[in-house]
Amino acid sequence: MTEKEAIGKIKEILEEATKTEDAVCYVTSVDAGSLNLAIEALEKQIPRKAIGEHYAHMRCPSCNHRIPSGLGSSSRRRDNWCNYCGQKILWSEEE
Repeated sequence: MTEKEAIGKIKEILEEATKTEDAVCYVTSVDAGSLNLAIEALEKQIPRKAIGEHYAHMRCPSCNHRIPSGLGSSSRRRDNWCNYCGQKILWSEEE
């Protein structure tokens, strides 16, 4: 099961289980918060393309925090995850 499939399944369960207290599996607001947090965590595992036109100044697509691209810097370090929010970063194949 992929992250996207898992997110879809959790959203289905959450939607069905929060309709009414008579639902087969009723979800409380605390449970719903936990499930939404799980969705957010899974969404961060899906790689998203870094934002920016110049690789030395790339930013996270989720939180807009600067991400080392490994180009144009003395450290030559490239991060595959945002150190601030944990979003997985997808670098273009053109590099």
